[in-house]
Amino acid sequence: MNSSGASDMSNGAATIDAEPIKHILEKEIKMDDGQWLEQTTISTRDDAVSFWKLFLDNWIYVVTYCSVFGSFGVCVGFLGPTVFDLGCQTHSDLKQMNWVFFVQLIMTLVGSITAGCLADRIPSHSLMLSGAVGVSLAMFVIPACSNLGSLIFVLILMGWCMGCLDCLANLKIIMMFGKNVGPFLQAMHCSYGIGAFVSPMIASAFLLNRDCTPYIDGFTIETPTYKGSSDNQTGSDMNTVTLRIPPQPHRVFRYQHMSHLPKAFFILGGLQLAIAGLVAYVIFQEKLGKLKPRNSANDHGHTSHMITPAKGFNVDRIGGWLRDTCCACGGREVIFITLVTCVSLFIFDGLQSSFANYIYTYAHQSGVEGLQKYEGAVLDASFWGLFAAGRLIAVPVASKLTASFMLVINILGCAVALLLTIIFRWSHVMIYIGTCSVGLFVSSMSPTVMSMAEQFIDINPSITTCLVVVAALGEALCPVIVGNLVVSKGPSSFLVFCFTFSVAAILLYIALLLLGRQSDKFKVCKQESFIWLSGRQLVVEGESTFIKPSSIKYYSRMSESDSNMELGPMGSQDNLTDKHGD
Repeated sequence: MNSSGASDMSNGAATIDAEPIKHILEKEIKMDDGQWLEQTTISTRDDAVSFWKLFLDNWIYVVTYCSVFGSFGVCVGFLGPTVFDLGCQTHSDLKQMNWVFFVQLIMTLVGSITAGCLADRIPSHSLMLSGAVGVSLAMFVIPACSNLGSLIFVLILMGWCMGCLDCLANLKIIMMFGKNVGPFLQAMHCSYGIGAFVSPMIASAFLLNRDCTPYIDGFTIETPTYKGSSDNQTGSDMNTVTLRIPPQPHRVFRYQHMSHLPKAFFILGGLQLAIAGLVAYVIFQEKLGKLKPRNSANDHGHTSHMITPAKGFNVDRIGGWLRDTCCACGGREVIFITLVTCVSLFIFDGLQSSFANYIYTYAHQSGVEGLQKYEGAVLDASFWGLFAAGRLIAVPVASKLTASFMLVINILGCAVALLLTIIFRWSHVMIYIGTCSVGLFVSSMSPTVMSMAEQFIDINPSITTCLVVVAALGEALCPVIVGNLVVSKGPSSFLVFCFTFSVAAILLYIALLLLGRQSDKFKVCKQESFIWLSGRQLVVEGESTFIKPSSIKYYSRMSESDSNMELGPMGSQDNLTDKHGD
C-alpha cells in the first residue's frame, strides 16, 4: 500500500476510484456493546416504466390478488340485502339481526391484525388460501343456520377470514410492485367494488325480502271505536282500541319456505371456492418452481446485508429488529407518515361507508320535493355503480398520473360535490348529481393514498396492518356517529358530516405531502412533474455490518454493480491496514 493510501487509512477512511453516485445514506445506530453500521447507496435510473409489461410478467399474481379482493367485496356486500331473509330463517327480529353486522366487522378487524402478525411467520399465500377456503365454506354453511347463535358463530369465522384476505391482498401487491403499485392497487380495489356490486345482484333474484319481525315478536293494531249513535258518528266521541297480536310462527315457517335464499349462497360459495382454487394453483406452481414474481420493483435494485456476530452479543435479535424498524427515511418520518396515512384512510373509508349507508335514509326523510321513497334504492345503486366505475377508470389513469395529483383531484371533487348538494339540498336533480359525483371521486381515495405513501416510505407488513385496521375502524365507527346525528339533528346533518370530513381530508393531504417531501426516498426518486409520472427508477445498493466501538469506520463508495461488497467484523486499525496492504 502506498503512503497516501496509508495516510487515508489512518484517518479512518478509504477512497476507491469509481463512477460518481447520486446519493448515499449512512446510518449509525449506537448500542451498549457495539455499533450497527449501515451504508446504503441509492441512485436513479431513467428507464421508462412499462406497466403493461409488469402486468404480463406477473399477470397470474395480479389476477389472483384482484380475485381475492373481489371475494372480500362479495362478503361485504351480501349481508345487507339478505338480512330480512336471514332473520326469517333464524327466527330473529331486525334488532337482533343488527348483531350480525357488528360481529362480522369486529372479526374482520381481528383477522386483519392476525394476518399482519402472521405474515412474517407463515407463507402469505398459504394464509390467503385458508381465508379463501374459509369464506367459501361459510357461504355453504349459512343456509343451514336455524338460529341466531349458529349464524353469529359462522360469521365470526367468516369475518376472520375476510380480514386475512383484506390485509394479505394489499400487502402482497404493494410488496410486489413497490413504487409502481399505483395502477395495480387501483385494479385490485376496483375488484372489491365489483364484488360488492355483484353480490347483491346475485342474491336479489332469490330473496323474498319480507320482514318477519312482526310475526316473530308479535305486533299491535290500533282501531278506532265510537261512542253514541251509529247513524251519526260526526258528533260522537272516538276512542282508540289497541289489539295485541301474538307471534305467528306458522307465518314465519311459511316465509322460510317461500324464500330461495340457499340457492343464492350456494352460487356465491361456488364463486368463492373457484377463487380459492386459483390461490391453490399459485401455491402449487411456486412449489414446483414454475412461478415467481418477475420484473417487480425489487428487480430494479438490490440490497445486501451481511451480519457477522460479535462475541456476547445477539445480533440476530437486536440487529434484525433495528433493520426492520429503521427504514431509509428514518424512524420518526416513517411513524409520522404512517400516522397521517392511517388517519386519512379512516376519513376516506368512513366517508364512503357513511354516504353509502345513509343516502337511502336521507331519501326517505329529507322531504325533497319530487323524491319518492323508492328512489332511495336507486340512489344507493347509483352510488355503488359510480363507485365501481371510478375504480375502474382509476386503473389506466394511475399509470399516467401521479398519486399525489390523483388524490387532490379526488378530495377537491368530493368536497365540491358535497358542498353543492348542501346548498341545493332541496333540488331533486342535485341529489342525483351529488350522489353520483361523490361515488365517483371517493372511489379511488383509499388505494391512491396508500400508493402515495409508498412513494415516501417502504410499506412493510406491520404498516399494512395498521392501515387496513384503521380504515376498517373508520368504516365501522363513522356510520354510528352519522346515525346518531340523523336521529338528533335531522337528515341534513348527514351531508354536513360528510362535508366536514372532506375538509379534514384536504388538511391531511397537505400534511402528508409536506412530510413526504422531506423523506430521503422521495428526494432520491423525486418525480419530475407533480402531474405526470416519470420513468425514473429507484436503485438501492447497501452494505451493513456490526462493529465494535473501537473499530475503524470504513466506508467504500462503489458504483452501481451487480456485485456486492460484504463487510465482516473489523478489529484494530493495524489489522485493517495489514489486510489492505496484503
